Amino acid sequence: MRSVKIMLLGISIMIFAGILIVDPESSFGGAEFFLLFAGFTISVIGCIYEGKKP
Repeated sequence: MRSVKIMLLGISIMIFAGILIVDPESSFGGAEFFLLFAGFTISVIGCIYEGKKP
């Protein structure tokens, strides 16, 4: 269950970064793409990570 939570955290970060990229009023000087890459990395780690077996 923990791996699913990590994946959901990464997906939510990617959605937040996508909103920042699409919105023309917000500009963080390229940090949006870093957030997108970080969210993707967290999602991949969550996919690979195996939590405790019950």
